Amino acid sequence: MSDQTEATLARYRDAVLACAVMNFRQMARAVSAHYDSQLRPAGLRATQLNLLMAIESDAATTITGLAEILAMDRTTLTRNLKLLRDRGLVEKKRIALTAKGRRSAAAALPLWERAQRQFVKRRTSRPSASLCWTASAGPGPRRPRSNPEPETQSRHRPAAWARLAGS
Repeated sequence: MSDQTEATLARYRDAVLACAVMNFRQMARAVSAHYDSQLRPAGLRATQLNLLMAIESDAATTITGLAEILAMDRTTLTRNLKLLRDRGLVEKKRIALTAKGRRSAAAALPLWERAQRQFVKRRTSRPSASLCWTASAGPGPRRPRSNPEPETQSRHRPAAWARLAGS
C-alpha cells in the first residue's frame, strides 16, 4: 500500500471517529434503545409514546403541527400514525387518541418517567453523556445572510415547542 493511500485511510479513520453526525446518531440510537427497552412492557416504543403524548396534549391538530413539534417529516409521521391507528390507539378520521390510546399512554408514562430518571442519573454521572443535552439545547448560531439557512423544520421548532409547553 502506498504512503498516500495509508495517509488517506488514516484520515478516513480519524474522520469517522471524530464525526459529530455519526457520534450523535450512535448516541441517539443508544438513548432510544434504553427508552424502548423500558417501555416494552407497555407495548410501545419511545417514538410512539412521544406521538401519543403530543396528540393528547392538544398542542397540534394537524399533521404539519405534529411534525413540527416532533421534528419529523410528514411522511414519517403519517406512517407512524397509520401504525397507531391500525392498533386502535389513534382515531381514524382525526388526530385524537382513542380510549385505548389514552390507556396505553397512561400505562407507559410511569415506565417513561423511570427511563428518564435513569438517563438523567447516568448523564450526571458521566460527563460524555452531557453531549445529549448540548445537542438538544436548540439551534446554534444563525448563518450569515450571504449563506441563508435552508428551509427546515428546525426553524419552526421553537414556536411548536412553545405550543406544546402551553405558552
